[in-house]
Amino acid sequence: MATSKTTKTTKTVAAKTKAKSSSGKEKAPTVKAVAVKSRKKVSDVVHMTRDASLKLIDSQRAIWLAGLGALAKVTTATGTKGEKAFEALVKAGEELESQARGAIDSNANLLKVRIKNASNVVDESLGNVGDAFDARVKQALARLGYPKN
Repeated sequence: MATSKTTKTTKTVAAKTKAKSSSGKEKAPTVKAVAVKSRKKVSDVVHMTRDASLKLIDSQRAIWLAGLGALAKVTTATGTKGEKAFEALVKAGEELESQARGAIDSNANLLKVRIKNASNVVDESLGNVGDAFDARVKQALARLGYPKN
């Protein structure tokens, strides 16, 4: 018996909501709409961060393979002078590493900023979902005749 009364009340509230929304008043965003929009923003930021991470990993692997290739060519070309060539390659690699480290650090900082932005988007989205939910609850309570406080 209580279930049918609740169902009737829910249907009545839904009908009143539908009537009010068609009367031309500005509708508050639905919780679902806010959640979908927020999820898309978060998803975009996560994908950008993931793509940047994968690029960095691919670059590191390419550098490693280039070093191995250079060592193989120098060793086969010089024969017994391979150790000296290896030492020269290590020295050149150290110089290149110091130059590349700045670029790597800036990419790491970019990733940190993206992660921070993603967490801000999540926080903002949760706030929007909460605000939309609160607005809907207030509207429902107002329609049922409960005081605003």
